[in-house]
Amino acid sequence: MGQDLGIDLMKELGLSGGSNGNDGSSTAGLIESFPPPPPPKEPHHMMAKKRPSQSSLNSSSPTEPPNRPLPPRPVSKVGGGLSRSTTSASAFTTLAATLPPPSMPPPSIPPPSVPAPNRPPPAKPLPLSVRPQLPLGMNPPTRPGTSATTKTATSAAATMEFPPVSMVDSKPRISWTSTAASSLNVTRRIKYGQGKYNNVELVPQPSDDPDDPLNWPTWRKELNFWSLMLLVAMTGVAKTIFMTVNAQVSQLYQVSYTSVAALTGVPLILSAISGLGCLVAARVVGKRPLFLGSLIMLFIGTVWNTNVAFEGAYGQCMAARVFQGLGWGAWDALVLGSIQDTYFEHERNLKITIHAIIATATLWFSPILGGVASQSSAGFSLQFTILSSFFVLAVPAVALGCPETVFDRAYTLSATASAAQTPGTGLSSFGLTGSGKYKTSLPLAPYKLLSWETVWSYLAKLRPYSYSAPISTPLLLQAPRAMIAPTTLLLFLASFLPVSALWSFSSSLSLIFHPLPFALPPSSIGALFVGPFLLSAIPAIVFNSYSHKYSTIFSSTPKTQLVVIALGSVLSFVGILTFGLHIGSSLTSLDSNPETSPLAATTGNQVSLPAVGFVFGLLAMGVATLEHGLQRVTIGESTAFTSRNLGVKMRNEVDMGYSVEFYRKVMIGVFVMGVQTGNWVVWEGLRGLSLGFGISVMILGAVVATGWWLWGEQIKRGDGRWMGLVDLVLGENERGGIKRSGSFFDTD
Repeated sequence: MGQDLGIDLMKELGLSGGSNGNDGSSTAGLIESFPPPPPPKEPHHMMAKKRPSQSSLNSSSPTEPPNRPLPPRPVSKVGGGLSRSTTSASAFTTLAATLPPPSMPPPSIPPPSVPAPNRPPPAKPLPLSVRPQLPLGMNPPTRPGTSATTKTATSAAATMEFPPVSMVDSKPRISWTSTAASSLNVTRRIKYGQGKYNNVELVPQPSDDPDDPLNWPTWRKELNFWSLMLLVAMTGVAKTIFMTVNAQVSQLYQVSYTSVAALTGVPLILSAISGLGCLVAARVVGKRPLFLGSLIMLFIGTVWNTNVAFEGAYGQCMAARVFQGLGWGAWDALVLGSIQDTYFEHERNLKITIHAIIATATLWFSPILGGVASQSSAGFSLQFTILSSFFVLAVPAVALGCPETVFDRAYTLSATASAAQTPGTGLSSFGLTGSGKYKTSLPLAPYKLLSWETVWSYLAKLRPYSYSAPISTPLLLQAPRAMIAPTTLLLFLASFLPVSALWSFSSSLSLIFHPLPFALPPSSIGALFVGPFLLSAIPAIVFNSYSHKYSTIFSSTPKTQLVVIALGSVLSFVGILTFGLHIGSSLTSLDSNPETSPLAATTGNQVSLPAVGFVFGLLAMGVATLEHGLQRVTIGESTAFTSRNLGVKMRNEVDMGYSVEFYRKVMIGVFVMGVQTGNWVVWEGLRGLSLGFGISVMILGAVVATGWWLWGEQIKRGDGRWMGLVDLVLGENERGGIKRSGSFFDTD
């Protein structure tokens, strides 16, 4: 009976005669239990239809996924067997479940000839109208795909269960994605410039928030930039305002020349300290409150100096200069960061060049006009009167034209990132709720430049304090750490002696040429500054205008660094030595011949004033070469080497650049006051001072150049260690690496 039951079961399963139906794949579980059948001699009438080849089964269509997996196997060989159709299979399953199990296994029966199971035919490709639209990197879609766009396409296809479409990439590279976007799985489209920059990828990538300074309209960016430049120019004028009138001020207040030189040296030292404080405070409260506070300080000091020229005393004049020095700090430390906050990389170079030219030109053009103005009946107070008149433009320009430029771009990606906590980009009207969560911006209404709505919307955002960040020790130590970086210290050593000599000689010109035998008026002393004004502007224009080409040459050829140091040091050496020896030898010859009258000495061309102005300009040109030709490129190369992303790089450029300025300002203030002590700069003291400055400049330049040539790689790694950018937690036999996560173009 068991044998008959086994035969009946085989017949019921449709396995006799090698017949095969459309659902032949359903018998895969049962077929696997039999040995492979011999090839049939003659094909059955139901097998006359051509079977698909194995190669065709294994091949995958360019629009279809690979072979689909077979259906799940039945649990039981007997109870789970399926017949030709699903209907009969379900009925047979119920019947087989009621039958008792056989008492003994069925006898061995030769396996029938069963062909390989068929799969359903591949589905037809979907029409283009219903295929998933893959995110593109740009519009129009003519740009080669990047790693970001390829990854986006793959993820979209996988989510919708469509085959991935490969994109041809001419050169694989990493495109910008935010750290917050990566952690929240938010994809962003790469944004490009407009007009002639439509093929330029924006660096850094702006957010979708219209309040992002990178998304400001052009007029708003330009208003902010030129308002800052106005205060930079006024700051430069105030720094050198006493250069041509130091002797007259000494006589007016009946104090020593050293005390008068302190009116320049003390504010410089205070401005260095206040600038460092502003750099640290801007991390917490933003830049706008510091700009407003500095404007108030500068206004008080300038107006006070206007009123104490004749009636006041030396103490009041010094107090007014203290206020001015405290007000200079923000305009020296925060302007470059504000330019970085507002402009893209392809726009930034022009703005930095303009900033460098204005800062350099106003510094040395002030004595030229100040000398002429000081010959009036009002004396040197007329300079402060003219400077005070510019506050009519400066006050409304800063109050209305300098909004907050600090913006947390990493937390304004899209609505998906709205749950991320942010330290705040503003108050509730700036897109923040009470809990500190970012609210997605509403669609913009049609924009009108001149309307009550746009004016009121603009004025509503001009709050004195609109940014806040949690205070933390690492945040407050970012700028101080940059001060002890090896690159910062080497740049200071390479440039502080030439710039100190330049300012010391500038403060001494009135002491040298105002008394007899020269008796030069302030206007003639101011004419000596024409050389520094013209020649110092040349390196500022050349090195900043061609910054990209120069940076490429600088990075590819390490000897360029030595050439720049040598050029700046030689120009400074020639200017210092020629200035001191020429004037010192002329004064010594006059002193050795007491019969020579002062008038004869002056008219006898013992001292060539145009030559003095030219060599004085060579000294200023050497200082500008070391500053603009060495400082910006060296710091940029170091920060690109150690920073984990673009945001950290730009922040470190500002920190390291001002750290060099901090040291230089302190040393300038010390030398300006120290050189004038005892009036020993005149006669033989001037020659000895020039020799000391010149020889020291060449020695320090050689030492710094040799250090960069031998240990350039170690110096850049040292920058990362001191500023906390390199991970040192690895083992002893492993080298520390940069704390990098994601792309370099991520936001901070």
